[in-house]
Amino acid sequence: MFRLSLISIFSLALFWQPLLWARPVSGTKGMIATAHPAATDAGAKMLRMGGNAADSAAAAAFALAVVEPYSSGIGGGGFALIKFASELHFMDFRETAPRRARHDMYIEDGKPNPLLSRDGPLSVAVPGAVMGYLELQEKYGKLKRQDILEPAINFAEQGIRVDSRFQEYIQWRLEQLRADPESAKIFLVPDENGQYTKIPKIGHIIVQKDLAWTLHQIEKHGAKAFYQGAVAQKLAQDMKNRGGILTLKDLNNYKVRYRQPLIGSFRGHAVASSPPPSSGGQIVLTILHALENISPKTDWRDPNTLHQYIEISKRAYADRALLGDPDFVPDITPLLIQKDRAQLLTQIIKPRAEAAKDIPAGQGAQLPYDLKKRIDDHIKESNDTTHLCTLDGEGNAVSMTTTINYGWGAALVAKGTGVVWNDEMDDFAVAPGTPNAYGIVGSTANAVMPGKVPLSSMSPTLVFAGPTTDSPLYMVVGSPGGSRIPSTVAQAIWHFIDHNADAERAIGIGRIHHQHLPDTVFIEPFSLEPATKKALQNIGHQFTIKKPWSNATLISIDLESGVRSAAADPRGVGTAAAQ
Repeated sequence: MFRLSLISIFSLALFWQPLLWARPVSGTKGMIATAHPAATDAGAKMLRMGGNAADSAAAAAFALAVVEPYSSGIGGGGFALIKFASELHFMDFRETAPRRARHDMYIEDGKPNPLLSRDGPLSVAVPGAVMGYLELQEKYGKLKRQDILEPAINFAEQGIRVDSRFQEYIQWRLEQLRADPESAKIFLVPDENGQYTKIPKIGHIIVQKDLAWTLHQIEKHGAKAFYQGAVAQKLAQDMKNRGGILTLKDLNNYKVRYRQPLIGSFRGHAVASSPPPSSGGQIVLTILHALENISPKTDWRDPNTLHQYIEISKRAYADRALLGDPDFVPDITPLLIQKDRAQLLTQIIKPRAEAAKDIPAGQGAQLPYDLKKRIDDHIKESNDTTHLCTLDGEGNAVSMTTTINYGWGAALVAKGTGVVWNDEMDDFAVAPGTPNAYGIVGSTANAVMPGKVPLSSMSPTLVFAGPTTDSPLYMVVGSPGGSRIPSTVAQAIWHFIDHNADAERAIGIGRIHHQHLPDTVFIEPFSLEPATKKALQNIGHQFTIKKPWSNATLISIDLESGVRSAAADPRGVGTAAAQ
């Protein structure tokens, strides 16, 4: 039988052959799209039971913690942008630095040791996922806590089937998983000597009994179980035994934070996205505001259009050096996302590519003098995250991004709990000028401090039909992908509004990304025609071809017909479903 390869699909996206594209899932009631079929099924089940978007999102998130332990988990954290009735809420349940954390904790013998922030117990920040998922459901949902946890518990008890994606993630961190007996006995299989060292075959069933116990405790006692009760005791003891700094008091004191979403617009559509401690919303809105100065009738593959997009991206990403947890550093995002600044950025773009080193953070913005000292650095966090979008029949919506940071987090499982620990401390600046796991240096605005939230690029986003957020909802969108998240989200919105792409095509078109540093244009295979690429090279752009990235999800609403369409990224294994 003839079968299209993944690369072939991306090539087809480039050349806009709509008959060969799968159609998004459509309906007139609730919709959900996630990165994994099991999580999509869990969220759709809540909608069919009479639950709303909050119930659906929470159930899907708990399910993802079981079926995607390499990307998300209850040992991690995240952000959720929530629309209920006419109100918008941004929930920050990202991990925080333990109270014993200090700015120089990753310095050894006078030199930075970034491995300490990436692997092992010192890389672990205080998890927020359980508190976030439960508070979302309890505050806005209709169903019982037991309802939303049932699917995740079933997956943990009955087992999940290993696929090629699961194998690839194990292979990537095999050495670290082997080194931790708790991780090895869950996710690896015995060799001829009875040692848990081998990668399981496709189809192998992984049962997570300890995680099922933890989820049952949460089902019975709520967040208290994880942050104060039996689970918390085991988590704290595990960290103590490993020599970590996270304590029971850190868990006891964890709180979800609520922040004001960033609001901008594109072509008359209000856009709400993530505020600090994410840089994602600032980047998304800076790019979109600048793209408004390019004719919507221009083909996105036009070399001049792409030159403008790349140069705008350099400047939007350079601004990240100015941002950090707003509870610790001044929040100047309103100065960065102003429309007149975006217009200025497009006016100063030169005919040839400009070297990233010559583009400062905050270019064209009226910044306070004391912020200028931050304009020397850049940061980046993990690609290994997950995203879900859900919309109920009443028009309530949740766009949620969660993570444990690096693949498999710290590659440690807390004994007796099945909880995969995050390694979110690597999202802080280990030391000025020192690269993190992805080779990007950190800024002083993002230095380690007790109780501080590390800077992120996660960009859960909502787009509205009119100029204000009181207008009807138009799109729910978001993605994993580390520093590539904001460019993925911005391109999806751009393609949907300017290029008449449907939900699946908007997130399927080959991606282009520049994050200021390193000074290169990242492209997916077949994302550019050879002539376009050559034209851009002739004006100074350098390219790096990378395997397909991000794993976006999107829901759109046709305001005339009332039909909703949902899609999961063809690069991943995710699915969409209708109520």
